[in-house]
Amino acid sequence: MVVKYKMVSDVLEKEILEGIYKDTGKIPTEEEIGKRFNVSRNTVRKAIDNLVKRGYLYQIQGSGVFVRDNEDANFDIINLHTMYGLTKGFSGKRLVRTELIDFKIIKSDEYLSKKMKCDINTDIYFVNRIRYIDDKIYCIEYSYFNKEYITYLDEDIAKKSIYEYIMNDLGLGISVADRVISCESIDKEDAKVLELENNICLVSENKAYLNNGKIFDYSKDIINYKSFKLAFLSNSKF
Repeated sequence: MVVKYKMVSDVLEKEILEGIYKDTGKIPTEEEIGKRFNVSRNTVRKAIDNLVKRGYLYQIQGSGVFVRDNEDANFDIINLHTMYGLTKGFSGKRLVRTELIDFKIIKSDEYLSKKMKCDINTDIYFVNRIRYIDDKIYCIEYSYFNKEYITYLDEDIAKKSIYEYIMNDLGLGISVADRVISCESIDKEDAKVLELENNICLVSENKAYLNNGKIFDYSKDIINYKSFKLAFLSNSKF
């Protein structure tokens, strides 16, 4: 069963992508949306907040909710605010494809235990993937999922959206994701895959938390900076 706010959010997202609100530059009021979908104002606010977080809308106190000018999206700008994975972030807009390089269960060492706040020798799913957006390599992922919380993964799931599986199939809530972007030296093989002339690249170190505050995913994304730009789309209300 689709949650009401999610249903409203999905319809508005589709209409935004179709250019329905291009002339006005803003979406209808909360009251108008509530009447249209026969939902409460709180549900409407949750739907709008979801689209704000994903970079589709922005709010101006006392003026309304406006459609963000995403003209630059055609130039491969990635919104760092998106925390539910590439597949969800580009739903309906871009073709996201995954190539699975390696999948196995390992034991956490001292380094992983410190990063993931777990005991040494905890069972960890290791997933190495290449992520494509519209057939261009976006990044090489090295991901570690704590098996205590993500109780089951297999290669078929790892070839798709792991985050959608976690939320929809396992029924787990994802609360926040921390990202640190740095410029680092990378492995020669990774540089070759990304067709980089040197071994220096942008690396995103990520930690994702469940609603219970536990770290379920620690990962490093080696980003193809030659083809993609990164952006943080501010959602502050003024």
